[in-house]
Amino acid sequence: MKLKSGIGTQTLLGGIFAFNGAIFAAVGILMYFFGDSSNVEGTFDDPEKNFIALCLMFTIMGLIFFFVGTGFVITEVRKIMRTRALVRDGYKIYAVITGVRDDTSVQINNHYPQYAICEYEDPYTMEKQTFKSMSLNTDLSRFVGFTVAVYLDQSDHSRYYVNLDPESIVVKY
Repeated sequence: MKLKSGIGTQTLLGGIFAFNGAIFAAVGILMYFFGDSSNVEGTFDDPEKNFIALCLMFTIMGLIFFFVGTGFVITEVRKIMRTRALVRDGYKIYAVITGVRDDTSVQINNHYPQYAICEYEDPYTMEKQTFKSMSLNTDLSRFVGFTVAVYLDQSDHSRYYVNLDPESIVVKY
Protein backbone atom coordinates (compact mmCIF):
# COMPACT_ATOMS: atom_id res chain seq x y z
CA MET A 1 0.00 0.00 0.00
CA LYS A 2 1.01 3.60 -0.34
CA LEU A 3 3.24 4.80 2.49
CA LYS A 4 0.86 6.84 4.57
CA SER A 5 1.93 9.78 6.65
CA GLY A 6 -1.25 9.74 8.74
CA ILE A 7 -1.74 8.42 12.24
CA GLY A 8 -2.46 4.70 12.48
CA THR A 9 -4.62 2.95 15.04
CA GLN A 10 -1.69 1.71 17.11
CA THR A 11 -0.12 5.18 17.17
CA LEU A 12 -3.41 6.79 18.18
CA LEU A 13 -4.07 4.23 20.90
CA GLY A 14 -0.51 4.57 22.19
CA GLY A 15 -0.78 8.35 22.23
CA ILE A 16 -4.02 8.21 24.23
CA PHE A 17 -2.47 5.76 26.71
CA ALA A 18 0.69 7.88 27.07
CA PHE A 19 -1.25 11.12 27.48
CA ASN A 20 -3.63 9.71 30.11
CA GLY A 21 -0.75 8.03 31.91
CA ALA A 22 1.19 11.28 32.06
CA ILE A 23 -1.86 13.04 33.51
CA PHE A 24 -2.38 10.37 36.17
CA ALA A 25 1.31 10.41 37.13
CA ALA A 26 1.29 14.20 37.32
CA VAL A 27 -1.85 14.13 39.50
CA GLY A 28 -0.20 11.63 41.85
CA ILE A 29 2.98 13.67 42.15
CA LEU A 30 1.15 16.99 42.58
CA MET A 31 -1.20 15.42 45.11
CA TYR A 32 1.81 14.24 47.13
CA PHE A 33 3.46 17.66 47.22
CA PHE A 34 0.38 19.86 47.57
CA GLY A 35 -2.28 17.57 49.09
CA ASP A 36 -3.58 17.43 52.65
CA SER A 37 -2.83 14.06 54.23
CA SER A 38 -5.11 14.62 57.23
CA ASN A 39 -8.21 14.58 55.01
CA VAL A 40 -7.85 10.97 53.76
CA GLU A 41 -9.72 7.93 55.07
CA GLY A 42 -8.92 4.32 54.28
CA THR A 43 -8.00 0.88 55.59
CA PHE A 44 -4.79 1.95 57.28
CA ASP A 45 -4.96 3.40 60.77
CA ASP A 46 -2.66 6.27 59.88
CA PRO A 47 -4.07 8.91 57.46
CA GLU A 48 -0.51 9.64 56.31
CA LYS A 49 -0.14 6.04 55.04
CA ASN A 50 -3.50 6.29 53.26
CA PHE A 51 -2.41 9.51 51.59
CA ILE A 52 0.93 8.08 50.45
CA ALA A 53 -0.76 4.90 49.15
CA LEU A 54 -3.22 7.00 47.14
CA CYS A 55 -0.42 9.13 45.66
CA LEU A 56 1.65 6.05 44.83
CA MET A 57 -1.34 4.37 43.19
CA PHE A 58 -1.96 7.34 40.91
CA THR A 59 1.73 7.77 40.08
CA ILE A 60 2.57 4.10 39.46
CA MET A 61 -0.54 3.40 37.38
CA GLY A 62 0.06 6.59 35.42
CA LEU A 63 3.66 5.60 34.70
CA ILE A 64 2.59 2.12 33.61
CA PHE A 65 0.06 3.59 31.17
CA PHE A 66 2.61 6.16 29.97
CA PHE A 67 5.31 3.57 29.22
CA VAL A 68 2.91 1.12 27.54
CA GLY A 69 1.53 3.91 25.34
CA THR A 70 5.00 5.17 24.52
CA GLY A 71 6.01 1.62 23.59
CA PHE A 72 3.08 1.42 21.15
CA VAL A 73 4.06 4.70 19.52
CA ILE A 74 7.77 3.82 19.30
CA THR A 75 7.02 0.39 17.81
CA GLU A 76 4.78 1.86 15.12
CA VAL A 77 7.19 4.69 14.27
CA ARG A 78 10.12 2.27 13.98
CA LYS A 79 8.08 0.02 11.66
CA ILE A 80 7.20 2.99 9.44
CA MET A 81 10.83 4.18 9.39
CA ARG A 82 12.09 0.69 8.44
CA THR A 83 9.56 0.47 5.61
CA ARG A 84 10.48 3.91 4.29
CA ALA A 85 14.18 3.03 4.46
CA LEU A 86 13.54 -0.16 2.48
CA VAL A 87 11.62 1.75 -0.18
CA ARG A 88 14.29 4.45 -0.36
CA ASP A 89 17.46 2.31 -0.15
CA GLY A 90 16.31 -1.22 -0.89
CA TYR A 91 16.82 -3.32 -3.97
CA LYS A 92 13.62 -3.36 -6.03
CA ILE A 93 12.50 -6.58 -7.65
CA TYR A 94 9.21 -7.68 -9.15
CA ALA A 95 7.49 -10.77 -7.80
CA VAL A 96 4.35 -12.56 -8.94
CA ILE A 97 1.44 -12.98 -6.54
CA THR A 98 0.91 -16.74 -6.49
CA GLY A 99 -1.62 -17.06 -3.71
CA VAL A 100 -3.64 -15.44 -0.98
CA ARG A 101 -4.03 -16.66 2.60
CA ASP A 102 -6.19 -15.61 5.54
CA ASP A 103 -4.38 -14.10 8.53
CA THR A 104 -6.08 -16.12 11.26
CA SER A 105 -4.25 -14.30 14.05
CA VAL A 106 -6.59 -11.32 13.59
CA GLN A 107 -10.34 -11.19 13.07
CA ILE A 108 -12.22 -8.03 12.09
CA ASN A 109 -16.03 -8.17 12.03
CA ASN A 110 -16.00 -11.98 11.77
CA HIS A 111 -13.70 -11.72 8.76
CA TYR A 112 -10.00 -12.53 8.51
CA PRO A 113 -7.70 -10.07 6.75
CA GLN A 114 -5.66 -11.52 3.92
CA TYR A 115 -2.03 -11.43 2.90
CA ALA A 116 -0.54 -12.14 -0.50
CA ILE A 117 2.16 -14.72 -1.14
CA CYS A 118 4.60 -13.62 -3.83
CA GLU A 119 7.31 -15.57 -5.59
CA TYR A 120 10.41 -14.30 -7.30
CA GLU A 121 12.74 -16.39 -9.42
CA ASP A 122 16.26 -15.05 -9.75
CA PRO A 123 17.07 -15.11 -13.50
CA TYR A 124 20.76 -15.89 -12.90
CA THR A 125 20.68 -18.55 -10.17
CA MET A 126 17.11 -19.79 -10.85
CA GLU A 127 16.48 -19.73 -7.07
CA LYS A 128 12.93 -19.07 -5.96
CA GLN A 129 12.20 -16.73 -3.07
CA THR A 130 8.83 -16.40 -1.37
CA PHE A 131 7.56 -13.19 0.23
CA LYS A 132 4.50 -12.40 2.34
CA SER A 133 2.75 -9.04 2.22
CA MET A 134 1.24 -7.30 5.18
CA SER A 135 -2.34 -8.22 6.11
CA LEU A 136 -5.06 -6.16 4.48
CA ASN A 137 -8.79 -6.13 5.10
CA THR A 138 -9.61 -6.43 1.40
CA ASP A 139 -10.08 -9.31 -1.02
CA LEU A 140 -6.66 -9.90 -2.54
CA SER A 141 -7.65 -12.96 -4.60
CA ARG A 142 -8.32 -10.80 -7.67
CA PHE A 143 -4.61 -9.91 -7.78
CA VAL A 144 -3.35 -13.49 -8.11
CA GLY A 145 -1.07 -13.63 -11.14
CA PHE A 146 -0.23 -9.93 -11.04
CA THR A 147 3.30 -8.61 -10.54
CA VAL A 148 4.14 -6.37 -7.56
CA ALA A 149 7.21 -4.51 -6.41
CA VAL A 150 9.19 -5.99 -3.53
CA TYR A 151 11.90 -3.96 -1.80
CA LEU A 152 14.74 -6.03 -0.34
CA ASP A 153 17.37 -5.02 2.17
CA GLN A 154 20.61 -5.54 0.27
CA SER A 155 22.48 -6.96 3.25
CA ASP A 156 19.65 -9.08 4.73
CA HIS A 157 17.11 -10.57 2.34
CA SER A 158 14.85 -11.61 5.22
CA ARG A 159 13.92 -7.92 5.57
CA TYR A 160 11.60 -6.87 2.77
CA TYR A 161 8.49 -4.88 1.97
CA VAL A 162 5.84 -6.02 -0.53
CA ASN A 163 4.19 -2.97 -2.05
CA LEU A 164 0.52 -3.75 -2.71
CA ASP A 165 -0.30 -0.22 -3.77
CA PRO A 166 -2.55 -0.37 -6.89
CA GLU A 167 -0.07 1.88 -8.69
CA SER A 168 2.74 -0.62 -8.13
CA ILE A 169 0.83 -3.66 -9.42
CA VAL A 170 2.32 -3.93 -12.87
CA VAL A 171 1.04 -6.61 -15.21
CA LYS A 172 -0.71 -9.90 -15.12
CA TYR A 173 1.95 -12.57 -15.54
